[in-house]
Amino acid sequence: MRVSAVLILLVLSILGHALLARWLLGSFAALRKRRRLVLAIVAVLSLLPTLFRALTWVTHASFATALFSFAILEFATVLLSAIPLAFITLGGAAVARVTENTSEPPDAARPVSRREAIERIAGVSAIGATGLALGWGMVRGRHAFVLEEVVVRVPNWPRALDGYVIAQISDIHVGAFVGDRELDEGFELVRRARPDLLVATGDLVDFVASEVDPLARRLAMFGARDGAFAIVGNHDHYAGPGEVTRRLRAAGVRVLCNEGVPIRAGDGGGFALLGVDDLQARRRPAQGFPGPDLSRALLQVREDMPRILLAHQPEYFHEASGRVSLQLSGHTHGGQINPGFSPARLVMNYVQGRYQSNGSVLWVNRGFGVAGPPSRIGAPPEVTRIVLVS
Repeated sequence: MRVSAVLILLVLSILGHALLARWLLGSFAALRKRRRLVLAIVAVLSLLPTLFRALTWVTHASFATALFSFAILEFATVLLSAIPLAFITLGGAAVARVTENTSEPPDAARPVSRREAIERIAGVSAIGATGLALGWGMVRGRHAFVLEEVVVRVPNWPRALDGYVIAQISDIHVGAFVGDRELDEGFELVRRARPDLLVATGDLVDFVASEVDPLARRLAMFGARDGAFAIVGNHDHYAGPGEVTRRLRAAGVRVLCNEGVPIRAGDGGGFALLGVDDLQARRRPAQGFPGPDLSRALLQVREDMPRILLAHQPEYFHEASGRVSLQLSGHTHGGQINPGFSPARLVMNYVQGRYQSNGSVLWVNRGFGVAGPPSRIGAPPEVTRIVLVS
């Protein structure tokens, strides 16, 4: 998976920087005399995110993380500016064909044309605004934790457990951009939630299994009355789900993989907590992790118990709705980068918040951490306080 991630990053970076070079050479006549130098610089910039990503995997050093932070932010700025730059470049070329004499070769000494002036101003504005937004999202946005509270009415919920509180965290991505500071910020909100049960719904690490240890310690030591439970997500599969699970269990965290356990069975019958493997395993199964199997989990609990399901990817709701009372998921980061609208909604059915189908409720948590650029815009990191009532 690391090889695939590197290749995707490299291809997107090359395409984005190629468009940047096209805009620079088309909008600034002076740069056209230094065409080779411009292309060389842009080519190097296009390679840096991939090189520094690999460096963080190999060294796990803070300097590598810092280098990757700057490289991935520059890449994200270029990529998010690609659409306006494309329109600016194509629009400018169309205007030039109609209004300007293009038979003469461009000359750096000639006056700047109206078309070039518009392209410059528009392009610089697009890149500058994108860079400022991503910078704010890195410095402030990814630390602006929010405690979201949602009340869910559950059929046949035991009156003895009316007001039962589950705290959900998700998509922590411990690694290059999430360390002790971010974990402490998030767990402060978990403490404020005062949960009876704490659950972590996958993508606990970014790409390295051993980095789950500080999260595992916090989960185990939190001291919720009914303990801490976790499931694995797609990034945990990339890191090695067996090793991630082993480390969590060694710390005292219960990891559910197609399992069901009764909670508070002595209080009016209690409820069933279910956890399934991630959908990633259907494409690349690992030993002991065959993919989600809700039917297997249900066999381990009484049929009359209310059912709370932990499933990392909200798309699993298509299979689980009607079979559980509530599904808790993450995976989407709430879109993570929402520049006035949510691009994620163009490709995802469930992005953030509450959904209902077939008598079941789905809650999609925006998560703790980041994937790709270490920035959040319009999708603050979230801890969810779920209150279950009869």
